[in-house]
Amino acid sequence: MANIVLVHGSFHGAWCWQKLLPLLEVRGHAVLAPDLPASGGDDAPPETADLDSYATRICWAIDQMPDDVLLVGHSMGGIVSAQASERRAHRLAGCVYVNGLLLTDGASRFSFLDAHAHLGIASSVQASMQVSEDGLAATFPAAAAREVFYNCCAPEDAEWAAGRLTPQRTKVFSDRLALSSAGFGRVRRFYVEGLQDHAIPLAYQRAMTAETPCEAVFTLEGDHSPFLSAPEALAGIIDGVAARTGA
Repeated sequence: MANIVLVHGSFHGAWCWQKLLPLLEVRGHAVLAPDLPASGGDDAPPETADLDSYATRICWAIDQMPDDVLLVGHSMGGIVSAQASERRAHRLAGCVYVNGLLLTDGASRFSFLDAHAHLGIASSVQASMQVSEDGLAATFPAAAAREVFYNCCAPEDAEWAAGRLTPQRTKVFSDRLALSSAGFGRVRRFYVEGLQDHAIPLAYQRAMTAETPCEAVFTLEGDHSPFLSAPEALAGIIDGVAARTGA
């Protein structure tokens, strides 16, 4: 049995794990899936939502577990998982990045996009999200979400998820990671890539794993949200990593 903490991505909440979580529990794992501050159903003030508060929330979740923990971070949750790994390296058996932003020390989502502009890939997330006039928050239209986040999902699942997206404070996109070899660097890393991901295209995913190598990379013929489009396959991968790491 592993202790697993699930870290959701931007615009999402703990609700996104609805199909995956019971599949992990039936395999005998103990699972926590917290909302990040001001995300999902969390009632924290939006102005408190940033990388520091997100990492603090995940560290809290790790501290609730009795033994070593396997972190699973999706999309922007990969940035959060990396920062939490820096702070709780001694408590982690490993970290699985699911279509995740796996960035280097000092990087942010925005800086990664700038540094990889030479790949010639337009960010569909950047193009689709609607930023407030003051630039502090963004929303994601349901119609765009179905194509960007849920393009391999059953139509009813895509509709359900797109309707639950909530505003995202943009500060986390520019907040820079503070990582070290003694913290983040000692945590075993695994990556799950999606061949049909429209939010973080495969070229971006492979650029990240080239710059920050992982112990293993798993490939799914799926979209940005395998917790909805391929939950059984994703659960099997996470279960295998748990066994491999002794979580």
